[in-house]
Amino acid sequence: MSDPILQINHLITEFETDEGRVRAVDDVSFSVNAGETLGIVGESGCGKSVTAQSIMRLLPQPMGQIVGGQILFQGQDLVPMTLEQMHKIRGAKIGMVFQEPMTALNPVHTIGRQLAEVMLLHKKITKHEALRLSVDMLDKVGIPSPDIRMGEYPHQLSGGMRQRVVIAMALACQPQLLIADEPTTALDVTIQAQILELIADLQRDMGMAVILITHDLGVIAETSRNVVVMYAGKVAEKGAVTDVFDNPSHPYTRGLLASIPRLDTPPKARLAIIPGMVPGLLDLPKGCRFENRCAFRTDECVQVQPPMESISTTHELACLRWRELPAVDSRTGVTA
Repeated sequence: MSDPILQINHLITEFETDEGRVRAVDDVSFSVNAGETLGIVGESGCGKSVTAQSIMRLLPQPMGQIVGGQILFQGQDLVPMTLEQMHKIRGAKIGMVFQEPMTALNPVHTIGRQLAEVMLLHKKITKHEALRLSVDMLDKVGIPSPDIRMGEYPHQLSGGMRQRVVIAMALACQPQLLIADEPTTALDVTIQAQILELIADLQRDMGMAVILITHDLGVIAETSRNVVVMYAGKVAEKGAVTDVFDNPSHPYTRGLLASIPRLDTPPKARLAIIPGMVPGLLDLPKGCRFENRCAFRTDECVQVQPPMESISTTHELACLRWRELPAVDSRTGVTA
């Protein structure tokens, strides 16, 4: 097997705040192979986006700092790189689709100018060639009349169209890795499906690896080969999608699966929920970070942080009691 295109080893990211120093990403490790899709899931505040920003070295400065670990991209560690070195990687080798396209696009510049600028930064081409390639890229992402859209501004496009433009910008230089951070946020379900299908089609055409960050476990089941379940800045469970979804072994993963609405749910039945909230980074539990919401916790869970353990060669989790948990329906995540 070839080496992964991206290997994250024990990544630690911290922020300096007015209330004190907080650790938003704590000892996170995973890898992505070329041409494959890795899904990262978890509730808001679990560290998914900060992990992506750490990979891209886009943490707000000077508050955000990577204080430990490695980010190996094609064998090179991105952590010690200078900003000048990162400029040559961002956009050219690693592309990113941000959560909200209106914040990713400059409202005072036309779509064409912004897209052409990406190509001019990373390719030795003329402005005329960059504009021509920009039209081709807009056409590739399914934007009708791309030559007309080149002269329009972000506010003149719908949400779905803006997201397609952001995807075009991320893929303009044919990167080896695409990080899609909630690429379907605020879009209706029909457009969501179109955007996800577009990313999958472009991935097949370009042979790139994809990291897909989302709240939607159904999307991960359909699109990803591997999945990382994050909670309060740490990895709760990770592995092949088939392993994690068929045999959810962490109480948090089970709770997420049980919370998904289903067609066979009775009309007046209440949806399952995970009680409580993700703990604040300034008030993290001493032991397992999920213990205050876990129905299976013991005194040991309150005091001891669980290490990552292997269930199989393709399935790991961090839970002290996973061997003792009751059987679960793999289709629903509900305890049998």
